[in-house]
Amino acid sequence: MFVIRILAAFLLLAAAPVAAAESEPAATEVVILGVDHSAQLVNRRQQPAAMRAFFSSISPAAICIERAPEEFARRDHYEFTYEIQDVIVPWARETKTPLCPFDWLPAPEDTELAFGIADLEAPPLLRKPSGFQGFLTFSDPQTRTDGLFFADEEAERAKHRKFYLNYPDKPRGDFARRLFLYRTFLQARRIALAARKYPGERLLVVVGMMHKDDLERILADHRGIKIIQPSDIASEPGLAEITRHQRVEDLFAIATFNLLGMQSRGEAVDLAWMEDVIDQLQRQQPGAETRLLATRLAEIQGRMSPEQALSAHLAIAGEAGERRFTWDGVKDRKRIDSYFDPFGNLTIAQRARLEAARIYYLLGRDQEAEAIRSALRAELSTSLKQAQLDGYWPLYVMPPTKEAAESEGDRRS
Repeated sequence: MFVIRILAAFLLLAAAPVAAAESEPAATEVVILGVDHSAQLVNRRQQPAAMRAFFSSISPAAICIERAPEEFARRDHYEFTYEIQDVIVPWARETKTPLCPFDWLPAPEDTELAFGIADLEAPPLLRKPSGFQGFLTFSDPQTRTDGLFFADEEAERAKHRKFYLNYPDKPRGDFARRLFLYRTFLQARRIALAARKYPGERLLVVVGMMHKDDLERILADHRGIKIIQPSDIASEPGLAEITRHQRVEDLFAIATFNLLGMQSRGEAVDLAWMEDVIDQLQRQQPGAETRLLATRLAEIQGRMSPEQALSAHLAIAGEAGERRFTWDGVKDRKRIDSYFDPFGNLTIAQRARLEAARIYYLLGRDQEAEAIRSALRAELSTSLKQAQLDGYWPLYVMPPTKEAAESEGDRRS
């Protein structure tokens, strides 16, 4: 009997690891899609419909988005994360897919101490042409041609690892890098907590490309998490899939960003794509808004003379009434601008008149341009908006003089 008991005890000990393994919950597949914030508006391969097609193809149990839980609860997003508030959140609501906010930011007292800026998200009275607290534009041609899964590639990862490890000779100004690494670590912790809720299922994380590699390295050590690359489980959506998931509001957003915002001021617009977008808008939703966007495209391409464009803008202004743009990217309605356009918060008619004023200046008809300026200023409801109109007008409506060009150069530097 004693021998039998000993054998039974050994059998129980031998079986214990198996039982423990059997009770271990299945791993959560964590798929991290690295994105360039708002590049969906300038990149045909990453456009909103392509993202929706990808989401549908992998059927995530939940999507983690780059915003802190407190702000997300207030429906408060970063103004430049078009892919979150205009693509992911609506898609998740429609498909009843849970959302998991996972970002983290320091307290205002900390950023005040480190940067001298308490609120990193509050833009100045007049935004800079580009860069921190400036308008968002995309000048790098690669940004406009990268595939949807570009952040999976080793070359992309290597760029960001170099940033992670770049300990400066003079660490006095190293707070931004150190904050980035700490922020990414806490992002990973929140993603890990979310993953526990979906054992055996798939969790999609959409995050700025710079975070992706570090997040994956941190999360790879967590029990119950299996990192999966987006490119390993899905193909990049083709034209048919994109067309199936496309919406008219996507087309308006793409055209507005490229043809009215700061992006339109350089040579960084995919004109062939814009022609396709405008053609679809003219077929699907003709009207004053579409005519304004079509006129701007014709101007940029040189298919319309200044006189023809002027006539078109004045006609649009007379027909648009009080209608607003389908999408304008404005977060703070107390301001006149958006994160990509100095005059993003104007109505369609007001914007058409502003474009007419710009052409009046080009034609040497300054008096008529100034009359529009005075009228627009009188229509603005607050002194803040009026001050912003006064500040942006000589920079972005009037033709640049030598003095203005030098001033603009000083601002950029």
